[in-house]
Amino acid sequence: MEAIGLYTNQTMILTDVTAGNAEEVIRLLAGKAMENGLIEEEFITAVLAREKEYPTGLPTAVPIAIPHIHDGCLKSFFSMAVLKNPVSFRCMGDPDETVEALLVFLFGITDPSYQTAVLKKFSTIFQDEETLEKLKNVTDAEELMNQMKGLLDEYLVTD
Repeated sequence: MEAIGLYTNQTMILTDVTAGNAEEVIRLLAGKAMENGLIEEEFITAVLAREKEYPTGLPTAVPIAIPHIHDGCLKSFFSMAVLKNPVSFRCMGDPDETVEALLVFLFGITDPSYQTAVLKKFSTIFQDEETLEKLKNVTDAEELMNQMKGLLDEYLVTD
């Protein structure tokens, strides 16, 4: 199995983001992926539809959301937003509940067989309250990208 390379750069790592709702955050992050030539328009439609059917909000120590899909993905990528104010995402475990996410991790993957491995890698980060607190408080995109590179190791590819 080849290495899972989720491409990212500083334009795709956003801090101090203000958004009105989950769709707005997803569109913002997906828009950055599109600007970098990593996805087609189909990705945005598909990830929003998937979020409605299979919500991705997680009630971790610092609430997060992790929208993801492979449809319309030209190159595997990772993008994230640190939100200024929480945004409601429906809860992965109970779609009738909402999670007030402060961190949103969006990824697209060209080979869906890698999805489980990527989610497992992310889950180790999500279980560490101290790590999530640090990420929530970063205000510089370069610093945030370097922290994520340290956390995701070989899973993340940067310029």
